[in-house]
Amino acid sequence: MHNILLLVVSLFAAALCFGADPYPSQPVRIIVPFGPGGTSDIVARIVAQQLSEQVGKSFVVDNRAGAGGRIGTEAVAKSAPNGYTLLLGDQGFTTLPGLYKSLPYDPSKDFTPVTNIMRVANVLVVVPTLKANTIREFIALAQASPGKLNYGAAGVGSGNQLAAELFKTAAKVDIAHVTYNGGGGELINAMLSGEIQMIIISIPTVLQFVKNNQLRALAVTSDGKRSSAMPDVPSFSEAGVNGMTIYAWSAFIGPAGIPMDIVTKLQAEVVKAIAAPAVRDRLIGLGGELLASTPDDFSAYIRSEIPRWAQVIKAAGIALD
Repeated sequence: MHNILLLVVSLFAAALCFGADPYPSQPVRIIVPFGPGGTSDIVARIVAQQLSEQVGKSFVVDNRAGAGGRIGTEAVAKSAPNGYTLLLGDQGFTTLPGLYKSLPYDPSKDFTPVTNIMRVANVLVVVPTLKANTIREFIALAQASPGKLNYGAAGVGSGNQLAAELFKTAAKVDIAHVTYNGGGGELINAMLSGEIQMIIISIPTVLQFVKNNQLRALAVTSDGKRSSAMPDVPSFSEAGVNGMTIYAWSAFIGPAGIPMDIVTKLQAEVVKAIAAPAVRDRLIGLGGELLASTPDDFSAYIRSEIPRWAQVIKAAGIALD
């Protein structure tokens, strides 16, 4: 009787395993913590479409804008850890902890990093009327007139402001901050009208204006190499200004506790998805450098970026409620 019971249990367990649906067996929701039309939304939709075709299950983009990305990010942190809810995370994931006294989630404990999909370098651009053709000449000009030059940023705590504040420290310059409520378009208009003289912004946003000689690019924030989109523009480190490696990035992040076999499957599918020629070309067309990093590498990157930006924010005296 004992042997028969063991046999029945074994057969039942085998039947369960045999009948278990492989991941994903239902639609996967990708929460973008911003409104439609931005870079995060565009990347999410490009990759989601390819993943849907690839695995035969829908990957659906869900825009949850508000509170600088906190609402959508919190929704992912509190979702079930089964791989069916993902965050399309960006640089804000690592800057928000330094900007706010408290968050409704812990970025170090409440999430499972899956893979960093792509990254885009920034570029420092100035108005052509400035007598500065190189980053060194611009630094000398700023040092000669402390507080007389202005830089623009899309809101307090934005990536533009944090990059500019990091530059001020790295180059030992005093440049005044002017805040705008809009995004890249408003900043560019402010540059073209002469309201501000400098911004640090993603390369794709200003590429056409640089090509048309409406703005002058002085240095890119890539890690020691030049951007293929601006091959004639040196990196900051190449120009002798260290510590200015900055990327806007797009990544998949899930809630804490997702089984590792699901994480591994997701990462492998993303690697395959962004290698598809149509997807690769569209992402590179956005100025992206494709990554598809491993979960371990992406986790290490997040751990290094959170304290880095917290230090920049503290030094600049930026604080949000």
